[in-house]
Amino acid sequence: MSVALFFGALNRGGAETLALDVLSRHASLPFEAVCLYRKDGVLSEQMVSTGAKMIRVPRKRSWIVYIWRLCRAIKANGIHILHAQTSLNAMIAIVCSWFTGVKVVTTFHGFGFVKAPRTLRSFIFKGSDRVVFVSEGLKEAFVKHGVFGCDEKLTVVHNGINLDKFSMRRCTAAGVKAKGEEILKMCMVGSFGEGRNHLLVCRFLRLLKLEGVDFHFTFVGAARPKEMELYNECIRYCNEEGLNGEVTFAGLCDNVPEILSKMDAFVYSTRHDSFGLAVVEAIACGVPTFVNDWCTMKEITQNGRWATLYQTDDEESLLTAFKDFLSRREDYEARALQSAYEVRETYSIESHIRALNILYSEIQN
Repeated sequence: MSVALFFGALNRGGAETLALDVLSRHASLPFEAVCLYRKDGVLSEQMVSTGAKMIRVPRKRSWIVYIWRLCRAIKANGIHILHAQTSLNAMIAIVCSWFTGVKVVTTFHGFGFVKAPRTLRSFIFKGSDRVVFVSEGLKEAFVKHGVFGCDEKLTVVHNGINLDKFSMRRCTAAGVKAKGEEILKMCMVGSFGEGRNHLLVCRFLRLLKLEGVDFHFTFVGAARPKEMELYNECIRYCNEEGLNGEVTFAGLCDNVPEILSKMDAFVYSTRHDSFGLAVVEAIACGVPTFVNDWCTMKEITQNGRWATLYQTDDEESLLTAFKDFLSRREDYEARALQSAYEVRETYSIESHIRALNILYSEIQN
């Protein structure tokens, strides 16, 4: 069974990084995985270095010519399943299936397509052999807006983490020391955009400073070009509230696993994450984690079993939860360690691959 993970450009994104982790295990996969794509990108060299088969079919001018060449590549390489990661690629894959008989799997990674025109959503749902969502919360959002009688095609496959990158954090804290003897190290990982509420975290940090807690907080993540206002607003707020010495805006970082290993706590705030990979990574490192009670956050943390939940858009609720952490550090550390082991089993890349294999086998039989 040959499966082509189908992409446009091989740039750094959640779906592309997940595919890289899957392809890195190509020698031991229960199915043959290849990468089918149009353009090279920042992940191209890493994709090639996995040793997996790479098939580039560029689109030079006409979409019709591109689809014709794509169909030829599908037949020539004996591909049985096209796994599309975007709505555009799903539509292309469905058209190719008409001429090649290839099966189509479409994964939705976010909420953006939920309110797409009905005709487009119907085309993808009816044309795909399986429609995959990365969380139950995302699936429920699509079902709410209509799945056109395709309920039996819907399934959830959670994202997986390549745990080779993330070492378990060493828990050495035995409680909060006197002021000045210990600086609490915290961070949030995630690009600045309307989907995340970095400003709420800034407001929480102001309250924490008023409580007399010595800390340093690092925001890891770039400001998206079209959404610079939130980034600038957070910087202005920290300047106005005198948080310059306590807060660092680190931008995009390639050493997130190393950063997490040095943290005492991880704080996250979102408005519509469809999975929350950064949260899972923090928990998997054994870092005490605080996240708001958005539906997918409750799902991936098992309703707060693996992290501390606070009320969405409420910095006072976050402060209350965090003060409890400060007063009972040993308890939180012990829980974080146990949570790390459980999360590593639930969201490992191996678990993700097993779920994919079940899915692919079902539509091939």
